[in-house]
Parts: sequence; structure tokens; C-alpha cells
Amino acid sequence: RLISFFILWGTPAVFSIIEYFKLSKTEKKEAIRDLISLKSIVTTGFILAGGVMVSLGRVLSLLPLHVVGTFILAIGGIVGAVEAWKIEKKKSIVILVLIVSMIAFTFII
Repeated sequence: RLISFFILWGTPAVFSIIEYFKLSKTEKKEAIRDLISLKSIVTTGFILAGGVMVSLGRVLSLLPLHVVGTFILAIGGIVGAVEAWKIEKKKSIVILVLIVSMIAFTFII
């Protein structure tokens, strides 16, 4: 389980860091500004943090960590779907379905 956890979360993290270092100075500043915006933290940040917590809860067999991570994941998914609804309705439905699927999947496996 631990190996799959590191592959699941480590691979995208490493590739993201590599791509960040390829950016120019202005692009790096813009990327950091976007990442620390409230909208990004509440949507993408909550989804990622919740996903990591759920995965860690499963790997370490800690049900409370798994449940808390699920709630954070759900909050991020709902806020992301609401934000997407303002822009494009189909995209918001897809986000909501993916989040519900992720939550269901974490409890099944």
C-alpha cells in the first residue's frame, strides 16, 4: 500500500516541481499567486489535501483520518462544482460526479 501511495502522489508532485523550475521568473510569480489565491486553496487545495488524507488513512488503517479526509475532499469538490457552475454547467456536473466517484471508490477499496 505504501508503494502505491508514493507512486500515486509522488509522481504528479515530482512532475509538477520539474515543470515549475522550467518556468520563467514572471511565470513562477504568476503561478505562486494563483496557487495561494483563496479560490485555488478552497477548490484544488481541499481536493488534493483530502485525497492525500484519505490515502494516508487507508495506508495507515486510520479510520478517523480517512473520514476527515473524505469530508475535506467533499467540501473541495462541492466548492469546485459551484465555481465551475458559474462558468460552464457541464463541467460542474463532471466535477461533481468525479468527486462522488472518488469518495465512493475510497470506501470500497
